Amino acid sequence: MEEVSKKIYRVMFIVALPIIIFAYLFVNYQNNNLNVVKEDYEKIRNIEFSGLVIEKKKDGNYPRANRYIYLTKYHKVIISSELYTKIKIGDSVSKPKNCDSIYFYLKNGDIEIEDFNQFGREKYLNLLNKKE
Repeated sequence: MEEVSKKIYRVMFIVALPIIIFAYLFVNYQNNNLNVVKEDYEKIRNIEFSGLVIEKKKDGNYPRANRYIYLTKYHKVIISSELYTKIKIGDSVSKPKNCDSIYFYLKNGDIEIEDFNQFGREKYLNLLNKKE
């Protein structure tokens, strides 16, 4: 019985090791390929939306819970907890094309700006600087 167990583990190791190596190489390639990172950055940067806030939701009542707002046409936007407390139903939201920021126009006249693509931009610029 012990011998069969050893054979099973050996076969599992022989099968699993190439899969793990391939997965590591694929993920590493995706994270360090300038074209892939640039494409992901540009895709988010080119998103365009605007509308009025029609609903606010959060995933829980703990500090790291995701907070969402839904705009007209039911576009869902994840926002920070600080901004969640400031946003009210009926406020206006705009994210222009070729821009990394979302603009929140509050009913009280204030304008809040949140960086929508900070992670993608930093990853792209860091990789671009490494390549040069």
